Amino acid sequence: MQQAPAPAVPRRFLRSASAWGVSAGALLALDGGAAIASRWSGSTLALVHALTLGVLGNAMVGSLLQFLPVAAGVRVRGGRGAALWLHGLLNAGALLLVAAFRWPALLAPQWGGAAVAAAFALLFALVLPGLWAAQGQRFLRWGMGAALLAAAVAAALGLLLALALSGRGASPLPAFTDVHAGWGVLGWVLGLLAAVARVVMPMFQGTSVPSMRAQGAWHAALYALLLLATFAALRGVAIPALRAGAGVLGLAFVLAGLLLQLRAPKRRVAPLTLFWRAGFVALAAAACALLAGGEVNALRAGVLALGIGLPLLVTGMQLEIAAFLGWIDVQRRCGRGVHLPGVQLLLPARDKSAVLALHGVSAVVLMAALAWPALARVAGLGLALAHAAGLAALWSVDRRAGRFVEAHEVRG
Repeated sequence: MQQAPAPAVPRRFLRSASAWGVSAGALLALDGGAAIASRWSGSTLALVHALTLGVLGNAMVGSLLQFLPVAAGVRVRGGRGAALWLHGLLNAGALLLVAAFRWPALLAPQWGGAAVAAAFALLFALVLPGLWAAQGQRFLRWGMGAALLAAAVAAALGLLLALALSGRGASPLPAFTDVHAGWGVLGWVLGLLAAVARVVMPMFQGTSVPSMRAQGAWHAALYALLLLATFAALRGVAIPALRAGAGVLGLAFVLAGLLLQLRAPKRRVAPLTLFWRAGFVALAAAACALLAGGEVNALRAGVLALGIGLPLLVTGMQLEIAAFLGWIDVQRRCGRGVHLPGVQLLLPARDKSAVLALHGVSAVVLMAALAWPALARVAGLGLALAHAAGLAALWSVDRRAGRFVEAHEVRG
């Protein structure tokens, strides 16, 4: 427990993720059907980057900073100061990119691309030496290291695209856009989730440990596909098989996850299990949409994956980590020998279930908006409300922890 960072470090990222979720909902409510009509419109690009960098980026970086020292025994360099720089660069870059896409006359996207690239370069420098030097859990560390490399590649490609859009470089935009998205969503987000699932699913969901051989083959196929697509993009051609391959690998990921849940020796119908089950179902639908082919189905896959499935997975973990951070905070402030409240008392299951229910309603309206664009503004409000509920749940941990500490000080 002593190797855990100060709770304020990961907590800052987790709260920012929920705040970005509210902002993404506001963008959708503002732009309506235009934000989900074409993957090339400025409104769509702004919404996509609010979700990928703002929501998923903050949630995953914050979780990683907590997970690495506690669960993997990996030392993260830099301390609180470096984490502040990381948080500032990531969120400033996300804000600049969203503004550049939504209001192109305001500024060029190159500044946001540069800030995001700097953020992931800093994350790489803070984490990779510890991953290399740590002992044990080699397979887990290799999986997380590969995901970090994927994040760095995605950030570099994003910077190249931002420079091209700003008129300062040339690149085959359609081919590189798909590859950039592949390294970011598949290599970084899905790759990291698959790696940490070896610990998260047995620990919190009562499943067996995933097969190392099967998981290793999945990771190898994933990064081989991304490398092949990258080499093709460098030659100025797009690989149609990238989307089909992403669909197959995504479907394999979610089916394996669902099977582990259903075969769990100690099946737990807890909020986290339900968050992940709902997320798996949404990601399975996204994978099927990719396999169906076509631009319309690619757009549907994006809504299912970025607006519903992946946020469900990371939100479920956000709530668990936030409660654990609150418990660590209480333990450090009260000292040893004090009977502490259980982690589940700091964030009760009913609060998590309420957040899950609102995400479920938001998901239904989002999918309806694809068929009836007039519902897009309502879907945006629903998305903002779901993430606002998550943010309120995160803050409630602090209130409950503070009350316990105050009561302890009065008794003392």
